[in-house]
Amino acid sequence: MLIDTLDKLEAIKPRLLACTDPCVDTETTGLSIFGNAERPRDQVIGVAIEAGGEAYYLPLRHSSGRNLPLTVLPFLRAYLSDPDRTYLGYNYGYDLHMMERDLQVPMAPKFEDAMLALHLINENEPTFKLKEVCDRYGIGDGSLQESVLEDKVFERCRELGVPCSRSAKAADNVKSQMHVLDPADVEPYACDDVRLTRQLMDLLRPALEAQGLDRIFGQVNYYDRITVEMEHVGMHVDRDLVERYRAEAEGHAAEAQAALNDAAGFELNPNSPKRVCEWLGTSSSSAQVLQDLIDAGGDGAERARLIQEARGWRSVDSRYYTPYLQEMDSGGVLHCSLNLIGTYTGRLACSHPNLQAVAKATKVFKVKDVFTARPGFTMIQADYKQAEMRLVTHYTKDPTMRELILSDADLHSATAELLGIPRQAAKRINFSVIYGIGYRKLSENLKVEPEVGRDYLERYHALYPGFRRLMAQCEEFAKEYGYIEMWTGRMRHFNVPAADPHKAMSNLIQGGVAEVVRVAISRLYPAVRELGGRMLMQVHDSVIFEVPDEALSVALPTFKLIMEDFDFDPPMGVDVEYGKSWGAFRRWDPEEGVPEATGGHGRPLEGLHRPEDVPDEVVQERSRDEATGGHGRPLGEAGGPRGRAACPEGLPEAPVGSIQRGAQMSIFDVLGEGE
Repeated sequence: MLIDTLDKLEAIKPRLLACTDPCVDTETTGLSIFGNAERPRDQVIGVAIEAGGEAYYLPLRHSSGRNLPLTVLPFLRAYLSDPDRTYLGYNYGYDLHMMERDLQVPMAPKFEDAMLALHLINENEPTFKLKEVCDRYGIGDGSLQESVLEDKVFERCRELGVPCSRSAKAADNVKSQMHVLDPADVEPYACDDVRLTRQLMDLLRPALEAQGLDRIFGQVNYYDRITVEMEHVGMHVDRDLVERYRAEAEGHAAEAQAALNDAAGFELNPNSPKRVCEWLGTSSSSAQVLQDLIDAGGDGAERARLIQEARGWRSVDSRYYTPYLQEMDSGGVLHCSLNLIGTYTGRLACSHPNLQAVAKATKVFKVKDVFTARPGFTMIQADYKQAEMRLVTHYTKDPTMRELILSDADLHSATAELLGIPRQAAKRINFSVIYGIGYRKLSENLKVEPEVGRDYLERYHALYPGFRRLMAQCEEFAKEYGYIEMWTGRMRHFNVPAADPHKAMSNLIQGGVAEVVRVAISRLYPAVRELGGRMLMQVHDSVIFEVPDEALSVALPTFKLIMEDFDFDPPMGVDVEYGKSWGAFRRWDPEEGVPEATGGHGRPLEGLHRPEDVPDEVVQERSRDEATGGHGRPLGEAGGPRGRAACPEGLPEAPVGSIQRGAQMSIFDVLGEGE
């Protein structure tokens, strides 16, 4: 229903106000939430709301036809941010951003995102686009409505002489030009979005309950709310320093190129694999080959060094400095996109730009220097140390590895000494063992004979026998039952050909560590906010914050305490650093203590409390003395929905349905229904 007058809005207010879980979607001029040098910030042209079984479209900024007057915004701001309502959406973080930035609607504290529910139930879905998902499950005719709308937009733009492309990647794609249409032409499409989302969630909810994921779903939505806020705050960048480093990189790149050309005797493009291989006499010009040549010394070392340096100075500008200048907003802040469905195991993915892939500091790559704390604030990074090794040892109960971790030993040196093998070999195995590395691959990586690689692995598994045993148990369980369950109850499914059960242990550990970080961030958020600080970024197993200078001495021990508060054995450990820029962090030593300080509002540490909107289960979520599933059962104990086992070491009495490998898993498989 089109709501384009104040009288129509007044008529539907009783139904809107009576609904405690409205489904909301925004129609916009594009995807640029914050604006940058390449594209201005996009706008909301209308809001679709489904409430009480009826769908409404409220047009606000169409360039033709009748819009609601913007005097309705105070009502929408209050209605769309009500703490007593739970909002439903699809990829709702985007809508939260657009409503906050463009309509000044405060971010709602409670919502459910159907896209996150779908990913929890089946991370192997072939697509997570709403229309295609609904087509797959026979919900509505969203693709038809979308096609009709696109045709109307394209034809109208042609009439007006406005640029319009059918390519979704184009800046002037048809979705970004919907504003040229009369609201009546957009209403069927906009209302269909919220109807489809509601119907999809109605299908997903019993599937969540069938897998025992309904509690995790609530926690993941809360985590999503925090990541949306991290995106919103962004990372502050010193624009002047970026410009200076960029100019420096351009100068050094020219010098490095000249030196390379002199050595080669001709103009050599360092990024041309063919020419570089010919000059080096190698079959590959990869970064690893260059480093191997440098490490080996001799004539090839200097040539490889010249290639490496020329590439480095070019790369640091093209990968970091220039894109940062293009992508930062007018306030000098980079707002990346954090994706909760970007991996199969639930690990957070980052893009536009990918701040999880900022290079380690070298004389060439000084990138982290440009990320600075805002005035009056100090940055903190809290990093889980050896997180994957600690978690896998919790499962395997290997006494030798456990003692090494508890003694804070250098795991690579200690393993090398115990096995009588080179440290590099021990390091490679420690990092690769949870991925199921074989002796042939290990031999290739270490550049040793296969027999040597086999010997290294056999010695390793003799010292730490639990690793191989756990891998076999996980693989066997994944093959038989089609899933593996992490310590919180989150599941990784192995019901499509691309999901390899051989990777079950690595998924268990990688996903388990991701769950540790998710739970920790959810616990940290109230304390960070109470101290007047902000969460800025999650970089794999670490979290970056900034806090007021006067709160630093309280924040350091508080964050470490919260992040280590799990009952794993061996326990989780956290290293904490702080400083005025990401590139100039100083490690904090708890033994040194901290000066007397108060929280950001003058309250001592013990006066901190969590806001009421933090779910109890997030605060209470802990591991147990033994590895447990999402229902608190010890490792190997059967039970739960549909007879699922909590962890891989035991087998449940009943299998999980009759899902066959090789078939494309669907929600109906979970529910035991035919499509």
